[in-house]
Amino acid sequence: MKVVLVFLLKLALTALCLGWAFSQVDFSHSVFTRPGAVDFWWLAAGAALAGLSVVLQGLRWWCFLRGQSMPVGIGRAVELTMIDGLFSLASVSGLGGDAARIILVMRDHPDRKLVIAMTVMADHLAGMVSLALLFFIISAARFEELADPSALGRGVIHFAWFYLGGGLAMVALIFICASPPVHRRIHAKGRFARWPMMRRIPEIYDIYRKNWRLALVGLAVSFLMLGAYFSSYYCGLRAVGGDTGFGTVMSAMPVIDAISGMPVSIAGVGVREKLFEVLLHDLAGVPAETAVAASLAGFACNALWALLGALFFLKKRDRIRVSELEAADSGIDSAEPDNRITGQ
Repeated sequence: MKVVLVFLLKLALTALCLGWAFSQVDFSHSVFTRPGAVDFWWLAAGAALAGLSVVLQGLRWWCFLRGQSMPVGIGRAVELTMIDGLFSLASVSGLGGDAARIILVMRDHPDRKLVIAMTVMADHLAGMVSLALLFFIISAARFEELADPSALGRGVIHFAWFYLGGGLAMVALIFICASPPVHRRIHAKGRFARWPMMRRIPEIYDIYRKNWRLALVGLAVSFLMLGAYFSSYYCGLRAVGGDTGFGTVMSAMPVIDAISGMPVSIAGVGVREKLFEVLLHDLAGVPAETAVAASLAGFACNALWALLGALFFLKKRDRIRVSELEAADSGIDSAEPDNRITGQ
């Protein structure tokens, strides 16, 4: 019952945000009424870049799997990333995609569930760090444009500063607490002895300090992945007739991706479109009909690869029962906080 209520709430918020975004659209000058005006070559380029971002996301996770000495190949990591995208797109749970990845790796390594879950969490933390750093670099480079938007745009950007800044602080705090001197001090004299997982989780995270080269490679791959992902939305903008510069889209996307990745709507739909409309208009005067259409086109390019994940999911070894997914979701919820930031 709880899952159904959460889904209905997300569905209502998705519809509300979409309605809010479309309320500003002039359909007489939009590709929504002229589908023949869509440039399918740009759309194909967006789909190709979205596919590249999926491969890079799988490679990023593979780096963190290798950091924990998990024997999972790059190809398998990419397959599981696509299945993750499928479940994240279709699941009513914000953790459905993560749970699917954990289940499928755990079937081969049933004794390492917590380690597998921590690789997924570390993957998301790398996404958080790269997204936050990219946002602050762009904020410094384009301060004047970002500092003088509309009232709504200003509120969105200020929220992103606090949200992403808080995320960076949280990641730093995790690794400080996981460092051996602090970890020993926290657990001295048997503190938290009744909860052995509280000792085990920081020890797992600290492995990335020891394998810092792999962690840095994962972070570098994350920057490349975000570049490909954001570029797919630029291609979506060009596909629907937008002629705004690439830099404008790159300036807006870190904010859009961070906020639309919050689990308030289904796959970020509605929230993403409204943010596109507000920020692209503030930064470059892009009409609402073009911005909303660009957001939906970019989302379609990326959703294509999530749907292709069904081809891997159809394999007998990768089929997941609903009961398994629910059990994994509850296990994640009880083991560690929800750090899912984006589909990235």
